[in-house]
Amino acid sequence: METIGLVLVIAGLAVLGAAVVALRALRRELAETEAAATDLAERMNALPPELSGSFGTGARHLITVELLNLFELAHRESVFTRPLTALTPRLLRDVVHRRLVTKVRESLTASGVAADVRLHRGR
Repeated sequence: METIGLVLVIAGLAVLGAAVVALRALRRELAETEAAATDLAERMNALPPELSGSFGTGARHLITVELLNLFELAHRESVFTRPLTALTPRLLRDVVHRRLVTKVRESLTASGVAADVRLHRGR
């Protein structure tokens, strides 16, 4: 009886090992496919996936803004943001994005521009 139990444990470990190897191979293949798709989209100047479903390639024009100095903007606002950058960069990024969206919306409204200002997450 003990021999049968040992054989079953060894067989289970072998199956588990095979599953782990297969999972790693699938993850590697997924990463390669995602990188190839991203590269192809960049070469085609395609919209990001989260925008292409909403906006497509129709007659509407979009103005997009990518913030390149996000943490510098945050550091200018307060001296407390520097430690927060190290502890909670995502939270700080979200706060800065929300504040800038509000400022852009207010600025456009003050200029008489009717605009739908939204925040979309990219990769």
